Amino acid sequence: MKTWRDIEELADRTRLAALIDEQGTPLRISRFLGCSLDSVRNAMRHHGLKAKYYRAGAEIKRKLRL
Repeated sequence: MKTWRDIEELADRTRLAALIDEQGTPLRISRFLGCSLDSVRNAMRHHGLKAKYYRAGAEIKRKLRL
């Protein structure tokens, strides 16, 4: 089974940081690379990187009154 360590873009911190700048969210990165969302999230957590932005769901928007 393939893990995030087997995907070159996720295993390398600088390449992943560039993808975050380019794509913005873990979901977009996973679709771009053709891998699972969990793989991207695990790699980001391992490298200590955060996404540029996340999409807020309806419940969060309601709580924040947006």
